[in-house]
Amino acid sequence: MFSVHQRIFVQVLFTISIGIVSFIGDRLLQQKSEIIRAVSDNLTHATVGGLTWSLILILSKKAILKNISKIFLCFFIASFVDVDHFLIANSWRLHDATHLQKRGFLHCSTLPIMTWLFLLIYSKMLNQPNISDYAWIILTSFLSHHIRDANRRGLWFCPFGSTRPIPYHFYLILSMIFPYLEYFSMSLLDMGIEKGLYNAPYVV
Repeated sequence: MFSVHQRIFVQVLFTISIGIVSFIGDRLLQQKSEIIRAVSDNLTHATVGGLTWSLILILSKKAILKNISKIFLCFFIASFVDVDHFLIANSWRLHDATHLQKRGFLHCSTLPIMTWLFLLIYSKMLNQPNISDYAWIILTSFLSHHIRDANRRGLWFCPFGSTRPIPYHFYLILSMIFPYLEYFSMSLLDMGIEKGLYNAPYVV
């Protein structure tokens, strides 16, 4: 069990890690190789998603090792979002997938929000807290991906339209505080967290 100071240190470490990983991933987008750009961009999305859920677990004082599968699930979904590039391009060629004139449907933020809301209501009606956990994981993985993309193209809330691109430094800050906003929302709704979680000892 970590002391309060140790737990704060770990929280700060993970928060900064989200910013550093995002920054490095953005710098790699300047590489000339199309393959390096695509792989590093997708890996950055995945890593930020995994780190984001890890930080939410830390804030929740929830055991990380016992929830490692959910961290990897968030990692995977954050990466999977980009599969719609290939679906829209109707091609598995990387060049076609990275030179689209429009966004894929998985990049619409309305989709994960509606899915999250549906699963939360379904979980509450059936008293199934595990389902609400997955609802938050889906929201976390998608929105962490969308926030990073929003630096270039804004957030897309179909069918209402898109916001303006988010300024670079604000996007980095938003990515780092997003886990705190999500944890606050989870606490406020008192959903997606197992009974007794707030008083559970922090275990790695």
